[in-house]
Amino acid sequence: MMVITKSKRDKDVGKALDPLILEINKELEKVDGLISNLECEVSVGPLDASVSIAVFVDGEEPRRKFLVGVNVKGYSKENSLEKAERRINEVLRDMRGRIAGSFVKTISSLPGRVYTTLIIASNDDVVVDANDAESRRKRIKRCIELLGNDPAVINVAKLSGVFKVSRTMIYKDLEVLGYKRVKDL
Repeated sequence: MMVITKSKRDKDVGKALDPLILEINKELEKVDGLISNLECEVSVGPLDASVSIAVFVDGEEPRRKFLVGVNVKGYSKENSLEKAERRINEVLRDMRGRIAGSFVKTISSLPGRVYTTLIIASNDDVVVDANDAESRRKRIKRCIELLGNDPAVINVAKLSGVFKVSRTMIYKDLEVLGYKRVKDL
């Protein structure tokens, strides 16, 4: 379980939001697990705006997870929400997964100027490519831990089929992880 928190200030919400989401998405790429919660705060002052985001990640599944967000201007609350919905749906249309959290905030600054910020957290349905050695080794290590730290219970032939790598590669993974094992007959 872990929490990723970031905050940005800029002269408007949109200029703070885009680099903040990019930064958080880079952090999310580095960790396993699924997003379990999303909390955000948007504030606007006379000279600047700030956006703060906290993403909660649980578990160890090697899944792709990401945030998407928009900040749009409309002439009314309804118009602004409609624009935000349309823009976020354009981004989500080509993505797979499930929404893990959301945030919506509408701010009226002057008559005829209404801003809506919409942020979505999503977990991809597909497991990250197991051919990445680091990811594969993490998964193998977790399996061995769940099986009482006894690498002898691992069926190397089956594992090589699951990960679509050679048996030799699985033996090398076990060696790198510090496990010694007698080869399958």
